[in-house]
Amino acid sequence: MLTTGEMPEYIYSRTEGVVGLIRRLIEDGCARAIATGEERLTPELLAATPIRLPNLGDLDPDSGEIPDIPPDAGPPKKKRRPRNTVFDDHGTRTASGE
Repeated sequence: MLTTGEMPEYIYSRTEGVVGLIRRLIEDGCARAIATGEERLTPELLAATPIRLPNLGDLDPDSGEIPDIPPDAGPPKKKRRPRNTVFDDHGTRTASGE
């Protein structure tokens, strides 16, 4: 559920790839999913989950372990699927090319 569809792009845009923020977002998202009964991590659920610095208590701020938190990205925009052209009629072609 974290490695398919739009989720990898959403997580990266939300955390800028910082592992500590990814970890915190996933842990807090899991707690929220359990508490709300949704029991699935979705981009919409993660968008409603703030990343808070106090939750990073096991990191040392003096060593630079606590990164800048990027602004909330909000829920991802739905991508439109391209039109299915399998059954389109492209006309009849003859051997002479007419």
